[in-house]
Amino acid sequence: MTPRLMWLIPPLIGAVIGYVTNAVAIKMLFRPLKEVRLFGIRLPFTPGILPRQRHKLAENIGAIVERQLLTPEILVARLRQEDVQSKLKTAIVGYMEKLINAPDTAKSLADFLKKPEIHRLLEIHGRVFLNNAILRLNAFQRFFLTAGQFDNTLHDRMPEIIDDLIRQLDEIRKDRDIQAEILTFLGDEISERSLQSLEEKSAVLLKTINIKALVSARIDSLDMLSVEHIVLDVMANQLKWINIFGAILGALIGLFQSVFSWFIR
Repeated sequence: MTPRLMWLIPPLIGAVIGYVTNAVAIKMLFRPLKEVRLFGIRLPFTPGILPRQRHKLAENIGAIVERQLLTPEILVARLRQEDVQSKLKTAIVGYMEKLINAPDTAKSLADFLKKPEIHRLLEIHGRVFLNNAILRLNAFQRFFLTAGQFDNTLHDRMPEIIDDLIRQLDEIRKDRDIQAEILTFLGDEISERSLQSLEEKSAVLLKTINIKALVSARIDSLDMLSVEHIVLDVMANQLKWINIFGAILGALIGLFQSVFSWFIR
């Protein structure tokens, strides 16, 4: 053997062995998919590591997602981000705008409010609201209202006030500028209250959903071929470098053998 071959062959063989060994090791994470038996005895390393440990793997991933990736704090922080709030407000305003501008909805609402029994119910609630408002006034203000009989006037005119309210609601539906202001205000209020409610109940919500069980069940239900494709798609570059590093390490070991052989000659 020429001196050049003596120096080149061991590193080349080491590189090939390192590359192939790592490639086989990665493949054995998934394959074989099922256990292989010979004369009734299960062969070692069958099935592959992931198929054999899939249930435990699914539980561990579910636990990690629950403890580290989808906690109440992370959920609240995400809900408070500007893009989420903007999308929520836009969705609420858009839904309310379609609801208000729908001809059937507007007509149905007007007809509903004009029903005698609903009209009387609104008058009752209006008078109750008026009484509660008067009770919140101080003694001098209540005396002024009573002396001028403004309270009785408002009570007597409650049917007219309700009719005027219904007319104003219909005018608001036709006035785009006022409608836009009201929708923006309501969108802000509803989205803010919704976010506050979600923040307060985020821990209970996540506990009720049981993220760990949900993620575990979903991963455990996947076919192992699907799991293999997912992992290989996500980590294709990383796994490629594992093979390359195996080849480099094998080449370095082969080079060390060549150097060692040269010294002991």
